[in-house]
Amino acid sequence: MKTRTNFTHWVDMGVRCRANIIEHLAGVEDYEVALATFRAACQRWPGIPINLLQGARVIEDSRRLRTV
Repeated sequence: MKTRTNFTHWVDMGVRCRANIIEHLAGVEDYEVALATFRAACQRWPGIPINLLQGARVIEDSRRLRTV
């Protein structure tokens, strides 16, 4: 079986743009699963920027979830 590398949604850590990814956390097809993965990552690593992307589009950014 060939390993899949093309996914609709990506969860990445430490992102300012796709060129500055510290760690790729997940590649997921289903939006609901991707959102749950994003939320779990935000709880696991509070204070670290985490993004949920659909292609080049940022759907969720953990920095927007924080309150000052």
